[in-house]
Formats: sequence, C-alpha cells, structure tokens
Amino acid sequence: MKNSLVLFFFLFLVSSKAQEIAKIENIKINSKELQQEREILIYTPQSYNENLYSYYDVIYVFDAHAREFFDYVHSVISFLSNTSKKFIVVGITSPYNEKLDYSRNNDFLPYPKNTNPKDFYNGYSGNADNFLRYVNKEVVPYVESNYRTLNHRTAVGHSLSASFIVYAMLNETNLFDNYIAISPNFSFDKERLVNDIKQFDYTKIKNNKFLYVSHANEAQNWKEWKPAREKVYSFLQDSLKTDKLKVVIKDYSTETHWSTFAPSFNTAIQYYFDNIYESQQKELSAEAYEITINVKVPNKEDEIYITGNQINLGNWNPSQVKMNKKSDFERELKVKLHSPAQFKFTKGSWETEAEVKNSISENITIMPKKGKEYSFEIVGFNQ
Repeated sequence: MKNSLVLFFFLFLVSSKAQEIAKIENIKINSKELQQEREILIYTPQSYNENLYSYYDVIYVFDAHAREFFDYVHSVISFLSNTSKKFIVVGITSPYNEKLDYSRNNDFLPYPKNTNPKDFYNGYSGNADNFLRYVNKEVVPYVESNYRTLNHRTAVGHSLSASFIVYAMLNETNLFDNYIAISPNFSFDKERLVNDIKQFDYTKIKNNKFLYVSHANEAQNWKEWKPAREKVYSFLQDSLKTDKLKVVIKDYSTETHWSTFAPSFNTAIQYYFDNIYESQQKELSAEAYEITINVKVPNKEDEIYITGNQINLGNWNPSQVKMNKKSDFERELKVKLHSPAQFKFTKGSWETEAEVKNSISENITIMPKKGKEYSFEIVGFNQ
C-alpha cells in the first residue's frame, strides 16, 4: 500500500510538471493614438509554450479593467467546449485616469452629433475614433506580432463597450469577425448608433461575420433604451439584406444590467461553437504559398507521409502524400499551401501517427510564407 501511494504521488508530480499552466501577462503600451500609457491583459492557454506548433484565434474583451469580464471569458471557454477549444484572450482596459480626468466613456463614445458635448455624458466622451485606431493599429498588431495567432478575432463588450464594438463593426469592418454585444446602449446621442446601423453599407462586409446582441432589464431604469433597441432589432431581423452577417438576438430581461453578462456570454459563445466555429476554422487564405517542409526522422528506414487540411496535404488521408528522402535521417516536401496549414506526420496510417518534438497531441499548424522552410523532428510513433 505504501509503495502504491509513493508511485501515485510520483506520477502525479511528473504529470503536473509536464503540463504547463495557463498564463496571464500584463503588457504596457505607450499609445501614440491615445497619447497615454495603456495596459492590456493577455491570457495564453495551457501548454502554449510547450505546443510550439499550435496557433489560436483571439478573443478581445473590452472593459477589462473590470477583471470579472476578462477572467470570466477565459475561464468559462474550457467548460463550455469540454476543453476542446482554446483561445488567446486579450483584455483591453479603459480605467479612469484621474490626472487626465479621462474615463471609459471617452474611449467608447464618439464625439456627439446631436447633443451638446458638455451635456453628453458630462463631457466624458468623444474619443472613440482614437480608441478604435489604438485597438486597430497598436493592440491587434502587438498581439499578432508576439503571439501565435490564427485569422479570426472575436470582440466582447458589455454596456457602452458593447456599443463600441458595434460602432467598430460599422467603422472598421474587417477588424473583427465576431461581435458579442451584451446590453449595448443604442440610445446615446439621440439614437445616433441606431441611425448608423440603418444607414451602413453592408456590401462592405466581405467575409462572413457573426453579431450577437442581448439585453437585460435596463429599460426599468433607462426608459430610452427600449425604443432604441427595438428599432435596431426590427432592422436587423426584418430589413437587413445580407447573407454575410449572421445575427442572433437574445432577451435576458429577468437579469440586471450587471448580472446578465455571464448567462448572455454563455449563450453567445455556445451558439458560436455550435454554428460558426467549424466553418471559420475551415477558411483558408485565397493565395497559396510555395514552401518547404523538412522532417528529421529517428530511423533511416522510416517512410513518412504528411496529411492535413487541404488537397496538397491529402485532405487528412494518412497515406496519400509521401515525403521525399533527402538524406538518411531527413525527409522533405516542397508544396504549395494556403494559410493556415494544419497537418500531422504518419507512416501511412493513423495507427502510426508521429510524435513531434514541441508538439503535444495537437495538429501542427503553420502560417505559410512564400519561400520559407519549416523544420520538424519526429521523436517516435504511435504503434
């Protein structure tokens, strides 16, 4: 019994050591667009640094100075997807700056067109366009330059930050692919956003997008919210003519403005997983790139096949694309691939799938660039 317990704790320690935990980094950005120093939070999932050939879509959570929003999003995904889906999650903060007398409302609200600026949120407004440029030109490029990201971005906002992500959809249409707008305020500046939604040229949407909008019991306290949102809902449900924007609207009027975030986000992300996620994962770049894939093998006799997510990789047929012998311990394939390319190595069957160094049981993913060589090392086979 004693020996069994010792063995159990040894195996527990080994397995724990082998699993790198998820991490959250605090990053400072000296923003030229905002003329301020800003902080963002970046969550990377478990084993991010062990799976060097894994790439991830990114969820951007606004209002992340309220850590509840950011922490809830990155925590609940694992439970709702049964651990099958992983994302990088970025928290974009908008804290009150006492020295500048600058608040989150400045970030999220554009300069008013229909209201006296002094009366519009007590003057805490008008910087939404600069904030949008900050996100577009500084935050997103930082994330995509420093982390292994795929092509799809999701924006999550609550209240005025939900209004802002809808504003972003209308003014930087290609910045995000999916929008989860929980209890947005459509009534500000005499329903300015309502009119913008109705007048927007939806032919500008080139790739399929997903817009989720919900509301809680806000109309009990802010009477003007209800007629504004009903105009938006009527337009989106009855008048919108495009197959590029999938719209889902949900009623959480039994929840408060604050408590609605959790159940509403759960519904939104579950709908995304069930109806949007798989089709987006299959999207590939229009252009294909000529690259070289090199593989170091453990034995001279090894015949290696590559199989992956596009026709030049055999469309996941494990015995269709054989790699060429470059030397005794190297195999090579020159191939034209779209981005992202996902693949595995085998000896010709799924029973002989290769174990690759710095890759833990997931597909190898690369973002092909013309003329680039990609090198891998096989350390064993499942057989």
